[in-house]
Amino acid sequence: MSASAGASTGSPPVRLRTVLCTSGGLYGALVLRRLRACESLEICGVIRSSRVIDPSFGFFQGAWGYLRLSGLFYSLYLWCATTLADWLCALGTIGAVPTRSMSPAPRVFATRDVNDRHGLEFLSECAPDLLLSAFFNQRLRAPALAVPKLACLNIHPSLLPEHKGVDPVFQALLHGAPLGVTVHFMIPELDAGRILLQKPIEHRAGASVFEITARMFREGTDLLAGAIDRIVQGETGTPQSGAGSYQSWPTRREVRDLRARGGSLVRLSDLVRLLRKPT
Repeated sequence: MSASAGASTGSPPVRLRTVLCTSGGLYGALVLRRLRACESLEICGVIRSSRVIDPSFGFFQGAWGYLRLSGLFYSLYLWCATTLADWLCALGTIGAVPTRSMSPAPRVFATRDVNDRHGLEFLSECAPDLLLSAFFNQRLRAPALAVPKLACLNIHPSLLPEHKGVDPVFQALLHGAPLGVTVHFMIPELDAGRILLQKPIEHRAGASVFEITARMFREGTDLLAGAIDRIVQGETGTPQSGAGSYQSWPTRREVRDLRARGGSLVRLSDLVRLLRKPT
């Protein structure tokens, strides 16, 4: 059945029940805002990651882990993109990803491990047609991926198979690589599923990692929203060409190198903009 079926019969269009998996912040808020505007989708559930690096870590242990791995500047960037952005989006016009269930929808579930019994129960109770992952710091295992009726998709801010893993925009800017966004089907292997859609993206000279990543998630969600009919009709995408590259968390040296080349993680103007108008 097409997601636009019903238009010719006068009946309401089919709306696919969708669960969004995200870590919140600006990037999650932008994705949720655009999904809600898509007439073909009904957001029935939101899974918010409360993980900080490792599921066994609390906030302070996780924050210390970020400091050790990537240094102060990158840790502050992550805080700006998540916690601070949650506050600013709530104050501004974008709207934050909810932290608790809303009436009548969506239901919200916060977890350090979406693959545990409670996570799988929440997914099953939502009975989704689609599961969408965007800015989500957890890998979904096979049992979770088997729950949605139609598909599990991820918005990844790089031109896969290049720059799999953590913060692909940072890595692309660091290495002078092309920028772009990919919507791909998820499998248990990280960022390795078949590609549904892909789009190269130019960026403004001097734009920060924060600004560019936000644009990637906006563009990626728009790509997905425009492909609902293809997903409903069973399109499976195309295999990724080659193994590509994978990078983990940026090191302190990589952060220094990016800043030495004139790159920036986040600018004050990026944050002020969240209070002024929709991004």
